[in-house]
Amino acid sequence: MTQKNEHQFGIFRSLFWPVHRSEVKKVVSMLVLLFLLCVCYSVLRNLKDTIILTAKNSGAEVIPFIKVWGMLPAAFISTWFYTRLRRWFKKETVFYILISCFLAYFLLFAFVLYPNSDKLHLDSIGDLLGSVLPKGFKGMIALIRNWSFTSFYIISELWAVLVLAVLYWGFANDVTKVGEAKRTYGLLNIGSNVAPILGGTLAITFSQGISLPFLSSSTADHWSQTICQLILLVTVLGVSAMGLYYWICRKVLPEEKVDIEHCEEEKPKDKVRLSLRESIKYIARSKYLVPLAIIVLGYNISINLTDVLWKEQLKRFFADPNDMLEHMNKITVGIGILATIGGVLFSLMVTRLGWTFTAILTPAIMTTLAIGFFSFMFTGDALFAVSSTLFGMTPFAMTVYCGSIQNCMSKACKYSVFDATKELAFLPLSPESKLKGKSAIDGLGSGIGKSGSSLAYQGFIILLGSVALSTPYVAVILFAVLIAWIFSVVALGRQFKALTHSETVPASAAPSTAV
Repeated sequence: MTQKNEHQFGIFRSLFWPVHRSEVKKVVSMLVLLFLLCVCYSVLRNLKDTIILTAKNSGAEVIPFIKVWGMLPAAFISTWFYTRLRRWFKKETVFYILISCFLAYFLLFAFVLYPNSDKLHLDSIGDLLGSVLPKGFKGMIALIRNWSFTSFYIISELWAVLVLAVLYWGFANDVTKVGEAKRTYGLLNIGSNVAPILGGTLAITFSQGISLPFLSSSTADHWSQTICQLILLVTVLGVSAMGLYYWICRKVLPEEKVDIEHCEEEKPKDKVRLSLRESIKYIARSKYLVPLAIIVLGYNISINLTDVLWKEQLKRFFADPNDMLEHMNKITVGIGILATIGGVLFSLMVTRLGWTFTAILTPAIMTTLAIGFFSFMFTGDALFAVSSTLFGMTPFAMTVYCGSIQNCMSKACKYSVFDATKELAFLPLSPESKLKGKSAIDGLGSGIGKSGSSLAYQGFIILLGSVALSTPYVAVILFAVLIAWIFSVVALGRQFKALTHSETVPASAAPSTAV
């Protein structure tokens, strides 16, 4: 196809639907495919958390252990498995194989592993470890004891890694030209933000409002039936996604004259991978990249620290797993609504209010809500009269709902303004600095932000014995990180403004030597 210029669109068309008529079929089908896959993940994300939190002898303290000792090895193994499949099969076949493997495991879990979990779980080993190891190892013991629930948590998280990041976006990058991507990827991101709204709504409906007759007679309780129904929902959506993918490859791409098996040869292979040490050294040489790295680290550390504390409160507050799941799905719906609104308004905020104001929204909101969260947690008795009079709830309930609002707002900001302002901050850099800087910061954010915060949590839990006892220390670290994040936004905002006004990158803004 001949590439068309963006000025052919009117103002409103360029904002809301910058798609040429010849591209509509492909863009809509790709948007629906992403939507289906994201709805699946929305359902799985809340279901895995509820299962692991409400398991026997388990709680929020198991999550840091799963992220380090479960997710990291699983990510390496899944990457190795994907590369092997790519050697043996073409991309389209790999898509069907991986989706089918995921769905087969989920069905196995819902109808075999979970109903027989009392027989399959390693309770005797867990009891033995509990009698030998200190109390702080309760999370690690729960990881081993409830191995099938741990595996469900890991496989559900891998859906985001393999299916969304590798399969879908790899496919999208292969079949989309650069000029088309600039216009249409924003639409795809909005579609991924809308997906949690439907995912949360469907999960609430299938867990509370729908009861399949053939499951009612075969499942022991309401919670088991909820799991089966939600897994069947994910299966239907996953099979629909495979059918749509087949249709795209057969009916859409031939019209676009795109061969996904040879697209990689046409694209420049200029992606840079830096080790953690190389990332730190490269960032340290740049006055511009240091605050940007602190911003990315700030989000990853903050969200991991608050997430465990909030889920610990959920565990204590909700006795019925169905009630917990319903609450988490309502939060997911809220995240989708707020993220969609934020994504639509992002351009307006950046152009009218500036990059600094837009970038500082996320840490400012997280700090404000964290103050409320910890205030009700630490001074519950003193605030009992206030919370009962003004809100009609106990301080413990207020702690749970403050944490829920913070989780909702922080993730909505992440999907709407945080990621966008982060990517925008790379634009003034030179091509080399942009490429290596992004690789370094992404590596640092995942290497230290996520794994580092989980390891720190493990240390607190092992030394102090529980999540509750580690809360004061976590609060101090959290507020220190949030303050550093806010100051870094202000510092980077000044440099970003100077660079975008001059449209040049001074020597001090880019590393002096390449790694």
